[in-house]
Amino acid sequence: MASADQLIANLEGISASSFANEAERIRARDAVFEALRRIQSPWDIAWDHVWVSGAINACVATLINIGVFAKWAEIGGEPVTCTRLAELTGADELLIRRMMRVISGQHLITEVALDTYARTPWAKRFAEDPAFGSMYGGFYHELNNPMFRSLPAYLKSTNFRNPTNVNDCNLQFWLGQKGNLFQYIGTNAALTAPFNDAMECHSKYNLTSWVDIYPTETVLEAAAAKAAQQANGTNGDALPPPLVVDVGGGKGHDLVKFLGRHPSIPAGSLVLEDLPDILNGVKDSLAKENATAISVLPHDFFTPQPARACGARIYFMHNVLHDWPDETALQILRALAPAMEKGYSRLLIHESFVSAEKPLARVTVSDITMMACLAAAERSEDGWSRLIEQAGMRIVKIWRAVEAVESIIEVEVV
Repeated sequence: MASADQLIANLEGISASSFANEAERIRARDAVFEALRRIQSPWDIAWDHVWVSGAINACVATLINIGVFAKWAEIGGEPVTCTRLAELTGADELLIRRMMRVISGQHLITEVALDTYARTPWAKRFAEDPAFGSMYGGFYHELNNPMFRSLPAYLKSTNFRNPTNVNDCNLQFWLGQKGNLFQYIGTNAALTAPFNDAMECHSKYNLTSWVDIYPTETVLEAAAAKAAQQANGTNGDALPPPLVVDVGGGKGHDLVKFLGRHPSIPAGSLVLEDLPDILNGVKDSLAKENATAISVLPHDFFTPQPARACGARIYFMHNVLHDWPDETALQILRALAPAMEKGYSRLLIHESFVSAEKPLARVTVSDITMMACLAAAERSEDGWSRLIEQAGMRIVKIWRAVEAVESIIEVEVV
């Protein structure tokens, strides 16, 4: 039996960069987490759940609001004292010290000398990516926290029935008013931008990029072949349809990934669709990134596709359908299907599968998140197959990556 000293020695020096690839890092992370649970006492676990989680989020959100992480980066990011941070931010030194002690105790920053702290990769991220801090602000405090807090009382009020009505679920129970999640997001100024930021971070950090799972070069090849065919026919002067239409695409982060892989595509080749409130400010943001290939098109995906978006090679839905119960998801698919050109257009559904045995923890947490916010759920592979078939479509192929939480279901109209 290994001693505590031996175990600690073996763990010294391990970091995210210790592994050959992302798949190996995830395997090691999950194994370490499983070992931690075996080592923890029941009280250790309860302490983390009931006390630690809330305290961390409160401290991190406060330190972000004070400007600690931003100011720390501005002075070079070297180890810093709370006295210096107070001078830089104008906040109370004792308040900063108490909160820095909390996150240091959770190994989110490192105390390197008396009252002196060094940044970790996590702490650096706040300055490197402004969207990262949004998860601790409006997204957590205006959505995730109240949703999970009210869920047990809501389920008790339904005599513990599995929720399936997006218009009468935990969200309405908590708010005391009608309207679904996306209407709430669009009308809550404290949530709209943080929600988009959180979805961008979820895509950027938690998930394998879709362009690393699906062979995107085939999109350009298929479009070129069609253009050549049309040039020999009667439609040579017709405006070419888009290459990719991102349906419910938020800030356009998935289209930006495609553009990064194929930077020479013409302006307007990529179409970003979402509700007008969700798209507030997105056009300006894309302009700053010089993403001229992306055009922004306000659209409600429960309605038929606009003419501009018809006949695309790819219709892309990333974490869209998991937001809706089956009956509602069918409405979305049936509204999209007429825009797809038979034999040419493809729908890529980038979503998680709930495995029958030992499903991934990140997928099961997402499943309860969908329940809490939208009376929806993550689906099994069989569940996805049934939904797609009911919509009058068929699965061409399921694209998977070893390290990916999500797969890509390639679909065509029948």
